[in-house]
Amino acid sequence: MSFRARLTLLFLFAALGPFTALGVLVRTSLIHELEADHVRRLETRGPAAPPRQAAHEADRRAVDARCEHDLVVDQVLLDLAAGRFGPGREQRLVTLLPPLMRGRRFDTLHLLDARSGARRGRVLGAGHYPELAGGGDPGLLDALGRAGDAPFVTTLRLRDGARARDGTARDARVRVTGCTVARDGAAVAVLAGRRLERSFAESLLGDVSPVHFALVAPGDAAESLPGSGPPREVGILRDARGDVALTLVANIDDAPLQRELTALEGRALVLGALAFVLALAFAIAVAYGLGRNLRALEAAARRIGAGDLASTLTLPGARTEVGRTAEAFNAMTRELAATQRKLLRAERIAAWREVARRIAHEIKNPLQPIQMEIETMRKLHARRHPSFDAEFAGSTGVILEEVQRLNAMVTEFSRFARLPPPTPTRVDLRELAGHVATLHPTLELVPGDARPARVDRDQLTQVLVNLVQNAVDAADARHGAGKGSVRLTLGVTEVEGEKGVELRVEDDGPGIAPEDRLRVFEPYFTTKSAGTGLGLAIVHRIVGDHGGSIDVEEAPGGGAVFVVRLPEAGPPAALSATLSEAELPLGAPQTR
Repeated sequence: MSFRARLTLLFLFAALGPFTALGVLVRTSLIHELEADHVRRLETRGPAAPPRQAAHEADRRAVDARCEHDLVVDQVLLDLAAGRFGPGREQRLVTLLPPLMRGRRFDTLHLLDARSGARRGRVLGAGHYPELAGGGDPGLLDALGRAGDAPFVTTLRLRDGARARDGTARDARVRVTGCTVARDGAAVAVLAGRRLERSFAESLLGDVSPVHFALVAPGDAAESLPGSGPPREVGILRDARGDVALTLVANIDDAPLQRELTALEGRALVLGALAFVLALAFAIAVAYGLGRNLRALEAAARRIGAGDLASTLTLPGARTEVGRTAEAFNAMTRELAATQRKLLRAERIAAWREVARRIAHEIKNPLQPIQMEIETMRKLHARRHPSFDAEFAGSTGVILEEVQRLNAMVTEFSRFARLPPPTPTRVDLRELAGHVATLHPTLELVPGDARPARVDRDQLTQVLVNLVQNAVDAADARHGAGKGSVRLTLGVTEVEGEKGVELRVEDDGPGIAPEDRLRVFEPYFTTKSAGTGLGLAIVHRIVGDHGGSIDVEEAPGGGAVFVVRLPEAGPPAALSATLSEAELPLGAPQTR
């Protein structure tokens, strides 16, 4: 997107932003005010509101009155105590209980035998369903015992011609309030209930327009209520065990709110369209003037990027910000030209210094065994020792092999300023480890269960020589020259699910601090005063080029263990192709 387009959009945003923010603020405030008003009206009729509390207390007083001084209940208690309660008494309750139930506006009324024994829970009379008399309902009596004085929700069989035209029985949810009265060895439970239907909330809470209510059972979805938001919980009805039986939910009818918002949005759109037209015209005028100078600046910057550091910029208005920008730009190009010449010289010097440091470090290790072999041959020759001829052949072989490795390394350094890619061949690791052991007489070699592997012999020799030399230096630093212990162990392992070989170089030196174990492979990081910090970095590079890994662990004696794991089949094909095709310019930085 061009600068002019972005600048135009910025002006449009600056113009429309305040109008949009004002509209959102007014809309949010209006919604908040109306919803707060509805919520206040709802809370006044909520679970702790006076109408609902009054309804609960009225039901409790009505039921307690039946247990305290009611002629019908008292007569039933006398009949039970005297053993006179029979079919005739039951038929009399069929006549007496319905008026008693309707007088208190209950939907159900039970009289249950609350005595212990076989007759416990027998229905003495049911004002809402006379045919239940004589049956048993101990579960309802147990529920009353669990609930105590609290009303509870249960399911009862109802038969009410005023509500069911066919007069058939059906199960319905009922909120039951009950009590128990006992006299002269007789006990009667009185349970009165109200049917929980759609009109229950309105009858309990009164008119809370525009709030609408519904009763929802656990696990059921709330029925559709007017309003855009989800229904909110305003009350809970529990069963005899105290578990939630029904939830009273409510929602606010926001149709009036939506009408007001629609009108407000219409007015806001008209104002927004006017602001858009004015901002667009102003933005185009300003963007055109600035864009002309910026295009000239962009063209000059492209020329600089293409390497034309002699390019200059000329803009109108030398005393304005635009003119001062052109002057600063021209000064910058002059500085860049001078800096470029200095950097080119510095890069060439740094590249050759890097090559020199690496060559010096890698030549240092092979020179020591070469020197030792030559000194040994000179001593044997000076003393005319009989074993000179045998030692001469072995020593010159070692010297020639090390010289060839140095020659190949120096050639690759001079060509690419980096280590050559591995040239894997099948190598007997025991023989290779034995060769390294001849260069370090104090090294303890544990051949283990080593198998031949496809590796670059010269590079792996370089890895082992570096690791063993570092281990010897660490052991000597702690115990004195020749008194430490260094061990090279060969074994088998797995590398990314494939068969592999493992080489462990262990010493009893001072060890490596945990915070340095991740840094020892970084170039130029060293803990030795005379170290260059390139040895382990090159080891890490060689192992990585072979598709393997190298880790540092703590040795049992407090020293360090370097563990090298290499795939037995050699470097992966994809990795070998990448290494063989890589051509880095001299002195280019290498990363892993």
